[in-house]
Amino acid sequence: MTYSTLRESARLTYPNHPGSRDNAPETSRQAADAIAPMARNHREQILAVFKAAYPESRSSDQIANAIGLSVYSIRPRVSELVAAKKVEETTDRTMNDRGRTVTLWRAAS
Repeated sequence: MTYSTLRESARLTYPNHPGSRDNAPETSRQAADAIAPMARNHREQILAVFKAAYPESRSSDQIANAIGLSVYSIRPRVSELVAAKKVEETTDRTMNDRGRTVTLWRAAS
């Protein structure tokens, strides 16, 4: 999946700014711009949880529970942190509350 990097400055490019797929409708780009002010704060909160738990790993669901946000707000921020090389995927998996296998992540070493 490729993400748009056509923003007016490097500060506003993925993964520092929420992205949208290159072929996404305008509403997707508008949504990325709308969440941007909160996304930085969410990334910082998520990274703090990972760093506090290091070297233990956490799922997006566990992070969402720890900071009181929806997992749907957490997953894109984790992807941004992975792209920024601040978080890495582990080979570990666990089950979430819905009985699905999910990936565990940790702060990059």
